[in-house]
Amino acid sequence: MYRLTIIAILVLTAAINDSMADETKQPTVDFSQVQPVLENYCYGCHGYGAEEGGVVLDTLHENPQASQETWLAVWRNLRAQTMPPSAEDQPSPEESELVGKWIQSSVFRLDANRPDPGRVTIRRMNRDEYRYTIEDLFGYRYKVDENFPPDDTGYGFDTIGDVLSMSPLMTEKYFDAAQEIVREVVPTNGKHDSKYKRIFFDGPPPEGEKEREAYARKILKRFSSKAFRRPVSEDTLNRLVGIQQHISSLPNRTFEHGVAQAIAAMLISPQFLFRAEIQPEPNNPGKIVNVDEYALASRLSYFLWSSLPDDELSKLAAEGKLRENLHAQVDRMLDDPKSERFIGRFVGQWLQAQDVESLSIDARRALGIRDLGDSLRVFSKTVRRAMREETEMLFEYVLKEDRPVGELLTANYTFLNEPLAKFYGLEGIKDLDKRTMKKVDLPKDSKRGGILTQGTFLVVTSNPTRTSPVKRGLFILDNILGTPAPPAPPDIPALEEVRKRGKKLTMREQMELHRSEALCKSCHARMDPLGFSLEKFTYIGQFQNEDDGQPIETAGKLITGEKFNDVQELSQILANERKVDFYRCLTEKMLTYALGRGLEYYDTPTVDIIVDDMLANDGKLRRMIHTLVDSAPFQKRRGDGNLLSSAN
Repeated sequence: MYRLTIIAILVLTAAINDSMADETKQPTVDFSQVQPVLENYCYGCHGYGAEEGGVVLDTLHENPQASQETWLAVWRNLRAQTMPPSAEDQPSPEESELVGKWIQSSVFRLDANRPDPGRVTIRRMNRDEYRYTIEDLFGYRYKVDENFPPDDTGYGFDTIGDVLSMSPLMTEKYFDAAQEIVREVVPTNGKHDSKYKRIFFDGPPPEGEKEREAYARKILKRFSSKAFRRPVSEDTLNRLVGIQQHISSLPNRTFEHGVAQAIAAMLISPQFLFRAEIQPEPNNPGKIVNVDEYALASRLSYFLWSSLPDDELSKLAAEGKLRENLHAQVDRMLDDPKSERFIGRFVGQWLQAQDVESLSIDARRALGIRDLGDSLRVFSKTVRRAMREETEMLFEYVLKEDRPVGELLTANYTFLNEPLAKFYGLEGIKDLDKRTMKKVDLPKDSKRGGILTQGTFLVVTSNPTRTSPVKRGLFILDNILGTPAPPAPPDIPALEEVRKRGKKLTMREQMELHRSEALCKSCHARMDPLGFSLEKFTYIGQFQNEDDGQPIETAGKLITGEKFNDVQELSQILANERKVDFYRCLTEKMLTYALGRGLEYYDTPTVDIIVDDMLANDGKLRRMIHTLVDSAPFQKRRGDGNLLSSAN
């Protein structure tokens, strides 16, 4: 079923782009131009009777659309320079780009001038978004962590519409939450204080029946339009007013009780809980339209604030002026304190910074301390919290100061407080506070600098009692280079079993034995050199020169051929020679977070547009966000429809 769906999507996209062909023409590449490149670099292993890895390329061009999955793999490997192997002759960048253009135009029929915005799944608010939305609506922070189950994640993020389903349990939780929230935010005790004025902004209700109805309508229209993130319809508003009138007419119930229950009804409405968007032809996948300005305001506010649009965004949307003021609004929102929500949530999930405080780590071995309590006083909650803040603050600084994203990897500064500096062994840094984090310049010979040497990364990529070069290398492949390794084959022995062979081995020697199987070599050749570059950092993030009295070797080589001696040199390579991979990976991660869906092959033109702009503008992070919100997937949508029938 899964393969059938994928094929249907591929065929459908071809149909969509065929329908656009008359409107927008773009240069195409003929296979005769591509064939010499494939003959020189690919057919030796994947043609002329050779079929290494079960891949044969020399006949696939005859019916390219029937072999799209294979061509997609070719495209990705060429782009990441993982094929041909680094020991073989390599195509020039121009040759690789030529093959990529042929695959893009002839295999997938993608139009770089008119990117496909993709499908949009109706999205339930995740629990962080629910908390911030309630807080911005009513000034009340509902304890979602205590009352809601954790959200499922997809593609590494909890913003993915396809996994944010509504279970019967969640339905009950939302009913309970609505009642608790109105008890807290809608005063019914007769006190007319500041809390009362937040809801009843024109004061106590008037005496006349018609005047009371008009006041109730005014209150409910204001809050429902905010909560539903677009003007409330008259039918919906009438139902809410009807609830208010019915409740207030009951014995021992007041005008305020009626408003409270109408707001409770509002909070369990699908218009509040789900982020739906109006689509003129929802069952026509060939119909591509701009989302309306109310939907654009919501996309922007939930991307950068994890909450509903504020009054300024809503006003611009109502006037039809949001798009023309979009860049100014992005800057305003990034400069607002509420952007810390985006920073914490995106960095927390992309770099797993949110996990550093909760992971189970036994620090005794790394610290050489037998007593558990003593070790916890050194590797303390304060230190772990400071590690998370160090990572978030570096990202925030690069974003808000519009610095190149490469500085996330190579920064010669970091953010510390006194406990974290002491834990890292950084001496001579003055004027540090015990709690407040501060930007500090690192010494020229410092072993720190950039996210790969921060405690957050080093801890979340380790095991509870030892480092893990495989986890660290895989993390870099997944989250920095965007070239994840395939899943490990089954029945691979754990590293601990290697240790039982008697002799005390260094981590590198253990890994050499562990990957001695031919089946494991190709993946470990990609992961291990990256992980070993970090082996001088313990599993709790402290620096060491030796492991059990033996020197630690950190030199290595990327599969693409670049050599390095340590993590500092590796970070420079990732930020410079491999910057296109880093830009692409970061773009894909942020697009996934912002769009609430995984990226597909048809998103490639959009990613290319953003990466090209980054290359032309020194990889500035703030500018990247501007380009992202200008993109077709962020600004537009197309209908879903039945994929199989639509392709016919």
